[in-house]
Amino acid sequence: MDKDIVLVVDDSEIICSIIKDILETPTLHIAIAHSGEESIVIAKQLRPTLILLDIIMNGIDGYETCRILKEDKETMDIPVIFITGNNDSDSVLRGFEVGAADYVSKPFIPEELKARVKVHMQNVKNQRELQILMQELKEMAITDYLTKVYNRRYFMDQLQLYVTQDMKNLSLILFDVDNFKKINDSYGHNTGDFVLVTISNIFRLLLREEDILSRWGGEEFMICLPDTDIPEAVFLANKLRNEVSKYYFRCDEFEFHCTVTGGVVLYDWEKTTEKNITEADQALYLGKSSGKNCCVSNYEVTG
Repeated sequence: MDKDIVLVVDDSEIICSIIKDILETPTLHIAIAHSGEESIVIAKQLRPTLILLDIIMNGIDGYETCRILKEDKETMDIPVIFITGNNDSDSVLRGFEVGAADYVSKPFIPEELKARVKVHMQNVKNQRELQILMQELKEMAITDYLTKVYNRRYFMDQLQLYVTQDMKNLSLILFDVDNFKKINDSYGHNTGDFVLVTISNIFRLLLREEDILSRWGGEEFMICLPDTDIPEAVFLANKLRNEVSKYYFRCDEFEFHCTVTGGVVLYDWEKTTEKNITEADQALYLGKSSGKNCCVSNYEVTG
């Protein structure tokens, strides 16, 4: 089990030892620093969950240490609790102004110290869980639930961003899985889902980071290729098509081959996005009419 870390910063070895005895548990490690300078280095190395910081120390004081920590992207989110004998209102206010989350006066009561540390540790845990949840919700909003590639809405948003950028070429490929209804009817929808997931994984392995792969709908996949001309796009489309046709699909007791047909277009900035997509769809339709398992660009069948 990973341990949480609390960094205690005080130039008194006795105070550090007392705090360590109070707080350390099998799941909570106490790290020690005896100066502000040392604490900044350790905080970057260990990324503690919480920092307990004295104010009056040799070298830079606690206020300056806290200010530096809060201005650094690596440490700015770590909560800082001041533990000090300076408990007048001006000192407390100054501590909050430089970014402190809380204040504990010396001499401290062990139960109060443990309670405050527990509250702030829980706050950090809650924030982390919220960040994870927000990231999951964000991914759900932009990805297809089955294949985990981007969904149509995200594709359109990113395509519009690419269209507004200054690039020489932009190509689109629209793929359709051949005879997909027959696969579903013959082997069941679970096998059909397996085919879609497998094909999306094959595509992902062969695309660049800047390319956008989306599930367009049903058994269709749309790919955006920035800075890619038609010969390059057709070459890639046939490479993707060949990889799918060579793959031996195995799902439950079923074993079979599967093919895809693609329509390839060079994005024309003189036309609307919808018109460019329509032309990719028309190229795909021509490929389907020409026997499938091929790619069509500018009404030329390849593959």
